[in-house]
Formats: sequence, C-alpha cells, structure tokens
Amino acid sequence: MFKKIIFQLHWFFGISAGLVLAIMGVSGALYSFQAEILQALNPEVLRVEPAGQARLSLDQLIERIEAAKGSQVAGLSLSEAPNEPARANMLPAPGQRRGEMVLVDPYSGELLGEPKGTGFFMLMFQLHRWLAMGDFGKQLTGASTIALLFFCLSGLYLRWPRQALNWRAWLTLNWAKKGRSFNWDLHAVTGTWVLLVYLLAALTGLYFSYDWYRAGATRLLSDGAAMQGPGGERRAQPGRGERGGRPAPQVSVARLAADDYQRIEAALREAAGERLASWNLRLPAAAGQPVQVNYLLDDAPHERAGNMLSIDPVTGAVKGHRRYVDKPAGEQLLQSVYPLHTGEYFGLPGRLIMAVASLIMPLFFITGWLLYLDRRRKKRAVKALRGTPGADSGEDAWLIGFASQSGFAEQLAWQTAGQLQSAGLAARVEPLGRLDEEGLRTARNALFVVSTFGDGEAPDSARGFERKLLGRTLGLEQLSYAVLALGDRQYQQFCGFARRLHDWLG
Repeated sequence: MFKKIIFQLHWFFGISAGLVLAIMGVSGALYSFQAEILQALNPEVLRVEPAGQARLSLDQLIERIEAAKGSQVAGLSLSEAPNEPARANMLPAPGQRRGEMVLVDPYSGELLGEPKGTGFFMLMFQLHRWLAMGDFGKQLTGASTIALLFFCLSGLYLRWPRQALNWRAWLTLNWAKKGRSFNWDLHAVTGTWVLLVYLLAALTGLYFSYDWYRAGATRLLSDGAAMQGPGGERRAQPGRGERGGRPAPQVSVARLAADDYQRIEAALREAAGERLASWNLRLPAAAGQPVQVNYLLDDAPHERAGNMLSIDPVTGAVKGHRRYVDKPAGEQLLQSVYPLHTGEYFGLPGRLIMAVASLIMPLFFITGWLLYLDRRRKKRAVKALRGTPGADSGEDAWLIGFASQSGFAEQLAWQTAGQLQSAGLAARVEPLGRLDEEGLRTARNALFVVSTFGDGEAPDSARGFERKLLGRTLGLEQLSYAVLALGDRQYQQFCGFARRLHDWLG
C-alpha cells in the first residue's frame, strides 16, 4: 500500500510539476554558459585592446563614466587580465532597485555598449527563477524544486531492483526495447544516471527559493562570524533586506578624492598580493564610511570564492579582511551554494554535467506522460472488460489469477474470463495479491496470467503473494492449472517470476 501511494504521488506531481521543471532545466542550462556565449557573440564589446596604453587611474575612469552617463558610479569591477573591460554599476534612479550596468574600456574610459544577446539571457534567468511571472511564478518554481527532491527519492525507492548490487540493473539502457518498455527504461535508467546531479540542484536551488530554507542553512553552517562584516559590523543574511527580503538600493555615493582612490588600490594590492585576479569596488553611501572591496585570487576554486576588504579611504588602513580560505568549512559551503548549483564548484566538467542533466529534464516530463497515458488506456480497457456478464465466484468457477505491473496482464485476464463465459463456463478474476491458501484450495481449474517486472522480479502487486505463499508447501492435488507468462526477452531472468510460480505449482 505504501509503495502504491508513493507511486501515485510520483506520477501526479510528475505530470503537474514536470513542465515547470523542464522549463527551469533548459533555461538554467542556457543561462549557466551566458559568459562564454556572449563572449563568442560580442568580441568587439567584451574584449579591449591595450594598444600600449596604461590603464586610467580609478578617479579618472570613474570621472569619465559619470560624465558620459550623467549619473554617479556606485560600484566598479576590474580584472587584472589586460583584455577584459571594466564594469560599472550606476546609482539607481529614484524608484528603481538596481542601477544600470555599463561596460567600459579601462584604457580610454569609452563606453562599449550593450552586448548582443543580453536580453535573451535575462529572459532565461527570469524563466529559471520565476517563470517570468513575478512572485506567483517564484512560488511555482519553489514548489517544483521541492517536487524534484521528492522525484529523486521516490524514484530511487520505486525502481529499487531485487539485485541491488548488480550495477547493470541500475545503469544499463537497452536500445532494442520498444513501446512502454523502452519508455520506462529510458525514464528509470536515465533518472538513475542524473540522480545525484538533480539532488544537488534541488538542495541548492531551495536556498534561493525560500527564506526559511536559507535561514536554516545559515544557522546550521555558520558559527555566527559569517554574519559579521569584515570590520565586525553586523550584516544581513544573504538575500535579505528591506521589502520582501531584497537588499535596499543605494541612494547616494560619497565623493572621494584622487588620493583616496590611490590609497584604496594600494591597500588592496598589498593585502591581496601578486595573485590578484579581479576585484570589485563598492563606494560608500556617505563620507567617513569605509570602502568595501571584494577580490578574487587567480587560484580561487570558483568565482564565488572571493575575499572581502574594508578600507578607510582617508588613511588607507585596512579595517577588516575576511579571506575565503580562512573561513570554516560551513561558511565556505554557504559561499559556494551558487557554484554548487551550477556545477562550477567542480570545474568545467561539473558545469558540463550539470548543463547536460538540466537540458534533458524535458525527457522525464515526456516519458512520464507517455507512461501515464499508456496506463490510462489499459485501465479503460480493463474497466470495460470488468463489466463482462457471467463472471462468477461459485465453487465451479474457473480461477483467473493475474499479476500485472502496467495493466496488460490484467487486461488479458479479463479477456480470458469473457471467453470462458462465452463458452458457458463461470469464471472469477483475482489479482495474486488477494489470493490466499483457502482461495487456491477451493479452486479446481486455474489460469494464471503473470508478468515479470524488471530482471525476474514479481510485479509490485504480487510481491506479498510471493513472500507469503511461494515458499510454502500446499496440498493442491485437486488443482488443474496453466500459466501464461509475460516478459521481456532482453532480460537475463526472462519471465523469472512466472517460472518460479509455475515451478511452485508443479
């Protein structure tokens, strides 16, 4: 009964949440390679040529950006690579939560324009996070992520084979199969291959979907220091702030002198050393506040393994320095949630595996629907046959026992009962799961229509029968019987359960 409930929930959530997960999978896979695709499409925008020039100083670069845009720069990102453009985040306009991001040539201060394809990837991001439907879509994607976690665990339980240590039973796909057998194999075996990937995607995806999940993970993995800024100041949890958990927009920027920028950069380079790869400067909202600098080293395990500096722009003194490598393992894990979600945590192979697994997410939605429709067709056929007149439960009635996984054996059992009735013989149809010793002793003629599930296993509905009766010796001398075995010749234990039943009856 428990397995039947799990199965019903598995297919019900599959045909409802499956489409949402398919959209999330495809859009997430495309978005994860945004940088590489945009770089290939926009070499003239995302690549700059030094041409023997020195980079502009920070104050000169910010001054030229502000002059071109007519608004203040709130943050600036720079790479140590000579061909990388700078990225400037402008101060949000009144009523907006986020300012414009512009690409800039760090050698000339010239604005480079918007890369082609940016709008497409923004749509992919919105589809992946909230189906481009706002808060309602966010609730759908969050619930579907929970469903994905359930699919992984319930699917593993539902397909657990008798020979659990046989790797072929778990991982081999037989391309010679056709119809429902092939669809089931494709659904189950492919699901096993990507099981760990989907579990990782679901567990990390929930971090971005629900505040309660994020807060719980933070409490579990953080020792309290993670909630402190580099100078010891208390900071908000990731993703939390004003108005529904989103960070409040910066409404002003302090004006810094040219000497202040020089002191900031000198302090950064002294703290980071020669392995500095890229850094992000966040300007303070008011004079007297420290400047926040996040920087990445060239040997960082992933792009989110950044370090944070708090620098006094007037004196150049480092007020706080929090390195990724110095954090406890739990805090490093919290900082790595996004790279784990995209597979970047495991390098390029991890990204490719996660992207391929995400792209094939529609496969489970399609095969799940095909299996569901096949079951529906067989149930309708069985329902029509169950109304056959003349089915009898008297002592002289022929016993038609069946064991069915997909419904085909049950359909044949009812057809058999109809043919016997047409010949003037009473018949009763019983699933093996409901047959007991008494039922077998009272029957004089029995026909068994028995399918085998997987490699020699009994169908789910007949496992109780096999466990309770097949190992026992019963006096059934009065019984005349025949067995019709249904199975797949591709399996080594072809019709294994039906053969065991036949041998036991003999």
